[in-house]
Amino acid sequence: MDFAAALSGAEDEAAAFEARLQPVYSEAIRLAFGMLRNSALAEDAAQEAALRAWRSRRNLREGTDLRPWLLAIVANCCRDVRRSSLWRLGGGQAAVELTEPVSPDRNENREAVYDLRDALRRLGHRDRLVIVLRYYLDLSHEDVAAVTGQTETAVRARASRALRRLRLDLASEDDA
Repeated sequence: MDFAAALSGAEDEAAAFEARLQPVYSEAIRLAFGMLRNSALAEDAAQEAALRAWRSRRNLREGTDLRPWLLAIVANCCRDVRRSSLWRLGGGQAAVELTEPVSPDRNENREAVYDLRDALRRLGHRDRLVIVLRYYLDLSHEDVAAVTGQTETAVRARASRALRRLRLDLASEDDA
């Protein structure tokens, strides 16, 4: 095989992979932002996940849904970011917070939104992942199970416990 033919085949493979990735990439960014609450870090995590997906694309069986596989990679990238020194420098948040401003028209109760964000940050990674996938990305319990590698029953139980923790956390903030 000559070099031009090999290059053409590689370009075709890259284009085909990009075409499969494109419809779910916005969800990857939304998941990363939901987990990290930082636009720049979310973009980086989604890009890193896309790169990892490309590198291990041969592990994905033909005809398999790319969405849960990619979102699982995004979740792992977010976990890596949270473990990094950049995250620790910010005291459990990104060192530089780049969240989009919330206009008063768009959300009349900004304090409640900030309280919820803080409460989500205090959840463990697995609990936050289930909540973000289920309620932020609006995935079904079945899809959340596929992304997290858990059973649907385990996802329902984890979501229930995480919601209970959020309610208790938010109620204790109201009392304070």
